[in-house]
Amino acid sequence: MTCKKCKERGKDWNGDDPQCAFVGEFHENWNCATLNAIRDICHEGQDPMPPGVDYRYCDDQKYATIQIDGIHDSKGNWIGYALWVCWYKSRGRTEAVWVLDSDGPPRRPTEDELLSIIAAFRQPKARNATKGKL
Repeated sequence: MTCKKCKERGKDWNGDDPQCAFVGEFHENWNCATLNAIRDICHEGQDPMPPGVDYRYCDDQKYATIQIDGIHDSKGNWIGYALWVCWYKSRGRTEAVWVLDSDGPPRRPTEDELLSIIAAFRQPKARNATKGKL
């Protein structure tokens, strides 16, 4: 089984097949369409970076914190305060993705939570309208 975004995209390149991060529990991945969309939210070169995104680069390692505290999943459940994502250079593997909140240790996000985050960041007017509440 693969995630919704990987199914929609399919394989549109020559070379290795993608490895979706959402085959059962989160696992090793390469070119997962859902994780690529998360990385697109916080990738370097955007000027300005979207509100609520803090991107950093350190010795070819890239990481970002994405503020998500005003975003809910498709069932209306609060996701958390922030999404932390980490990857090396511009390669296809996303090494770490964690939801941070005050209810416990960092945890892996679900596909549904990531799709909700992606949708929220594709609606800049809606996110700007809640500025200060996020």
